[in-house]
Amino acid sequence: MIDTNNMSSKTLIREQYKNTDNLKLRKSLHDKYSVNKVGFQKWMFEQYPFSPGIRILELGSGRGELWSSYFENDMLQSYEMDITLSDFSEGMVEYMRQRYSGKRMSVESIDIVDIPFENDSFDLMIANSMLYHVKDIDRALSEVRRVLRKDGLFFCSTLGMNGMTQFLYCALDELGIPYNRESGISFTLQNGMQLLKKQFEDVERRDYEDALEIDVIEDYLAYIYSMASMQGLERKHYDTLLNYFNSKKANGYLHVPKEYGMFVAGGFSHTFPT
Repeated sequence: MIDTNNMSSKTLIREQYKNTDNLKLRKSLHDKYSVNKVGFQKWMFEQYPFSPGIRILELGSGRGELWSSYFENDMLQSYEMDITLSDFSEGMVEYMRQRYSGKRMSVESIDIVDIPFENDSFDLMIANSMLYHVKDIDRALSEVRRVLRKDGLFFCSTLGMNGMTQFLYCALDELGIPYNRESGISFTLQNGMQLLKKQFEDVERRDYEDALEIDVIEDYLAYIYSMASMQGLERKHYDTLLNYFNSKKANGYLHVPKEYGMFVAGGFSHTFPT
């Protein structure tokens, strides 16, 4: 039986991300209803200090959508950077290999706790919205530090504990609906600084201000039922949730708080690029 109580369960993660459907559904909610129209992925991409010839590894690339901005930028492509995308899920890896076939990118199957590269291999490493799935976070960050060059930078985005998940938990608690509360969330905006400081001398936090304003509650419920941690939520509660969230609308919209951001970590003293 899948451990739906553990967001870091490898069995659950493999099942959840065996194809791109759930990931695409959840991304569509953010695209459609986010207040911040810059978009989280575009905001993240704009943080990275790209330069000619650098070697880049992204861990947990998912569908590889972060790199859409790269292929829209002729100057960045002229940098001839060595870029490797990767994911733990074979379904995601196969998707990216097809998506970027013929492009100047490598796609690999990689588990962050056992990165198959030599020490000091990369100038820039990226891990977006994936570290909270990692059970052995200390080992994962140690691996990142090992393969990152001494003057390299590690950019990792994550969620906070005061955003969408807590909002949903409060609603379910108020309604008395049983569910599997996430446990073992290993990396958040609240504890990320402390965890990264074990491996990196310099760590900076950058917050992304946003929220959701949702008018079609059915879209929000589709998102909820797609979540790995909500696999214990029974479909019989659908109408109750629909009526509840519709009743919480103000001026036609349900306001759902979001708490997202990133950390930038370096091995030695850096003046972080902005």
